[in-house]
Amino acid sequence: MKRGEWMGLLLAAALLAGCADTPINESARLENQDSPQAVRIKALLLEEPDLAGSAIDVDMRNDRVILEGFVETEDQRERAEAIARDHGSGSEVENRITVK
Repeated sequence: MKRGEWMGLLLAAALLAGCADTPINESARLENQDSPQAVRIKALLLEEPDLAGSAIDVDMRNDRVILEGFVETEDQRERAEAIARDHGSGSEVENRITVK
């Protein structure tokens, strides 16, 4: 096997391996973001003056609210979690928000 063919096989294998971590059903994840409860919490986050420009995603998984994204301060992170707890209908809140 020539060196060029060998490099091509290695590149193809690397690309395929990188695709292995891609979610199988991205639409199922988007469905979780579009659930009525997730949409309501997202709307409440957007209504907050100090959170309106923040990049926060809200997912619902097995009666759990999952917050992901970025904010500028720890106070914003805590405020987003408090809103999710207050309006999550008793759901557990997992706060994965990162402070930049």
